[in-house]
Amino acid sequence: MGMDLDVFWALLDQSASASSDQHERRVWLTSRLALLPPGDICGFETLLSASRGRVNTFLHWHAAYVVCDGLCSADSFFEFQSWVIGLGREVLASVAASPDALAEVPAVRTLLAVGAQSWPDAAWPLWEGLSGVAREAFFLATGRSLDNALAILGHVPVTDAGPFTGEVWDLDSPVEAAVRLPRLWELSGGLEEAA
Repeated sequence: MGMDLDVFWALLDQSASASSDQHERRVWLTSRLALLPPGDICGFETLLSASRGRVNTFLHWHAAYVVCDGLCSADSFFEFQSWVIGLGREVLASVAASPDALAEVPAVRTLLAVGAQSWPDAAWPLWEGLSGVAREAFFLATGRSLDNALAILGHVPVTDAGPFTGEVWDLDSPVEAAVRLPRLWELSGGLEEAA
């Protein structure tokens, strides 16, 4: 499968430069990918899955849960992962290394400053459309199913967050959030709520 990691990130960055609207970014990415060889489209999907895997821990889910003020189901977490990937290579690397690094991401700081109850639908840190970009582009380019092509190549597409290995704890516990995600918890106003 032929897509280079630098090309993958360049496409995501170019989509962000083209528009801040997630739907428009999806359309842009789909149209660009559909022009590439099928192997590159498969490569985009495998790199997306690998990128998602870097932020697919229970602690990452807890960070998303804090950012989204407790409104982050497993399905929403899958879309949150896409949103983090959409923020770019450096953000993904930082958040993959430490979920608490979300506290330093300007978009997260802006969202937490106003609070989830004030977010319009388009502002939620979720990108539902990214997971379908390669599938749609592959079908446009070949008339065939990407999942079938990936299965032939031995790749199992990631369609959900989890399963998580290691320790699991109560996502609603302010103590767990304060200990495991101190910067994010403080930024979210959690310290004020716990007082």
